[in-house]
Amino acid sequence: MTERGPQGTSGGGQHRVQSVDRAAALLRAIAAADGGEATAVELAKATGLNRATAWRILQTLELQGLAAHDPRTRKYSIGMGVVDLARAVIPDTLLARAQRVVRELSLQTRETVALALLDETELRYVVEKQPPDSTEPSWLGEGPGPLHATSSGKVVLAYSENIDLEAVPLDQLTDTTITSREALYDELALVRLRGYALCRGEHTSDIWGVSVPLMDRDKQLIGTLSLWGPETRGERERFDALGSLAREAAKNIVAS
Repeated sequence: MTERGPQGTSGGGQHRVQSVDRAAALLRAIAAADGGEATAVELAKATGLNRATAWRILQTLELQGLAAHDPRTRKYSIGMGVVDLARAVIPDTLLARAQRVVRELSLQTRETVALALLDETELRYVVEKQPPDSTEPSWLGEGPGPLHATSSGKVVLAYSENIDLEAVPLDQLTDTTITSREALYDELALVRLRGYALCRGEHTSDIWGVSVPLMDRDKQLIGTLSLWGPETRGERERFDALGSLAREAAKNIVAS
């Protein structure tokens, strides 16, 4: 007997479960939302679901740890359960090296250090270490935000082959955010030349950051290694030095 789909049609070898399709669509909508978070109403609109259906599925995703809900803003974000799943597909040796290198680099620099993995054009932090005196929120399980305004995002724009640069929105977030297409191209050329990207308060005015690419054996971008801290420690010379440290650390993570 042929199993039939949720709407009574045969899958023809491509069986789909409607509720799973909808849950996956909601998770992707969260990941694609501005800042990696959105309300149930916004997510329902983005996925074409009615509000009641979206809300029920989001509640289930939250119970499973795949989505997180902030009762203050009423917005959903990607849950830690997704991070755990992402970690499961990373080779144990690479993950172990990443955790060790991230921890050691944070202790050495006294800055927040994080490893993000890339899936097509989506970047998400899967390992993070904050210094003991940090008052910044954790980005674990989230993406970096607008690609043009973060150091990790600039790495993706500079090295990924899956992004149409002409289609990248250049919204102004702070006084130093790059909003010119020509300035962005110049910045990305500089990223490729020196091997790391800088963020000078372009996403959040009081945070500076530096990121380097993680490349696989085929020289394809698989993720980023980033350090960030308060603007008070954001001297250009210091972050240039951090870029050199991060490049060496990245090599240790992907070493075979």
